[in-house]
Amino acid sequence: MNLIFLALLALMAVSANSVSIDSADEDEEAADIGGELYESRAPIEWVDEDRHDDDGEGDGYSPVKRDQGDFDEYTIQTRPETGDNVKFNFPMAFSSSVLAWSLIEFPYAYQDAGVYNDMLSTLEGVCEYFTKCHTGPNEYYYQVADADLDHRFWQRPEDIVYHREPFRVNDTVPGSDVASLAAAALATCSVAYKDAGKGNQARIFREEAMDLYRFATTNIGTYPSNGHYINNQIGDELLWAATWLHLATGEEEYLQDAEGYFEQYKLKDRAYSFGWEDTREGSKLLLYKITGKMTYKDSFMQYMDTLLPMNSPDMYTNGGLYFRNERGSLPYAAGASFVGLVAAKYGLRPNIYREFACNQTNYMLGDNTRRSYVVGYGVNPPCRPHHRASSCPELHIPCTNTNSWENPDCNHHVLIGALVGGPNKNDEWVDDRKDYIHNRVACDYNAVFLGTISGLAQANIDGQLPPACYVLSHEL
Repeated sequence: MNLIFLALLALMAVSANSVSIDSADEDEEAADIGGELYESRAPIEWVDEDRHDDDGEGDGYSPVKRDQGDFDEYTIQTRPETGDNVKFNFPMAFSSSVLAWSLIEFPYAYQDAGVYNDMLSTLEGVCEYFTKCHTGPNEYYYQVADADLDHRFWQRPEDIVYHREPFRVNDTVPGSDVASLAAAALATCSVAYKDAGKGNQARIFREEAMDLYRFATTNIGTYPSNGHYINNQIGDELLWAATWLHLATGEEEYLQDAEGYFEQYKLKDRAYSFGWEDTREGSKLLLYKITGKMTYKDSFMQYMDTLLPMNSPDMYTNGGLYFRNERGSLPYAAGASFVGLVAAKYGLRPNIYREFACNQTNYMLGDNTRRSYVVGYGVNPPCRPHHRASSCPELHIPCTNTNSWENPDCNHHVLIGALVGGPNKNDEWVDDRKDYIHNRVACDYNAVFLGTISGLAQANIDGQLPPACYVLSHEL
């Protein structure tokens, strides 16, 4: 089965309900990607061991009508971020902007896989959620549910009965970063929808992005992260938003803002990575494409060239993985691979950057390690991802500690296409759902993974896939 389809399937399943698609039925049930919305109310099971995640996850609609103020979560069914039941807008906005960007840059890959319209539909749902979270000119809800409370439970999203508090930024509580990232996601989706010939939807997303950006630049400051998805800077998010707004509107004001942020916040310096915590390297690529200025090109290439194996061999495992951080080692490699593939499309070291992406993707799919890190795909794939909904049995069976968290067997549902966190520096990895460091799944993980797969698939269509992609060549 096409890898783009599987990665998109996982992206939707990671944040969907307990109804998921097992590998034996993937072809027949592929159209039912999102599952159905159920409202069971099974007893809460406490999980003392699950006090471990310091940046949050999310999985599924939460049919609970006990939120505050004008924000009604029940009427805004959306897709939270990873394997718990919290809705974190900050990483979800990053995921959405990356997915839309990959659709813009590599459209033929999605068309060839038969999922172009599915991707547009996925993006539309998330962007509508961001729009509804913007409840006033100077008010934006960025999170639903207290993560510390949620992480005390291991349960299906359908079984939630505790109070789910929404969190917001407004004219007294700044949130330039979280609002800018949402504005960037909406602007990117606007461009994607315009490319797809859907001008009315593109206009709606564009206007909402402009409004959120105005709010983000009115009361400057970082959002209160409450200890999860912590962010200590606002410059890269403002740059990301202004750059995409220029592309969405064509207005020079946004380009002037973007170039101003680049200087003001000293964003020429090389980023640690490309991810929800720092988007500057993506902005550099876009600004180079827009302006042709060498400062953006040179700055990006300094980032990308530094992480190549011939320049930094100590940043690689013996198995060949570009290793940036043990927590989510594979998504770090996928994020670098994705921007490298976009750079290759822009004519920057195309052979070298594509080969880097090939080698990293080969690793994720089982080369050198002799095991796949993508659930439901390849040889000896993960079967115990750190994901509540897929670990619970069918909905008519109560989800207990014994049959989910403590269950030594594989998760009851196969979360097909989900990329797990990955191995340590020694290429060591254990298939253990309690080990959230290495077995967590997340929408931002699959966003950069899907972006990478789409870039390689586009290269394959264009006859530009390097020989290094031997593991991938028969799957794209």
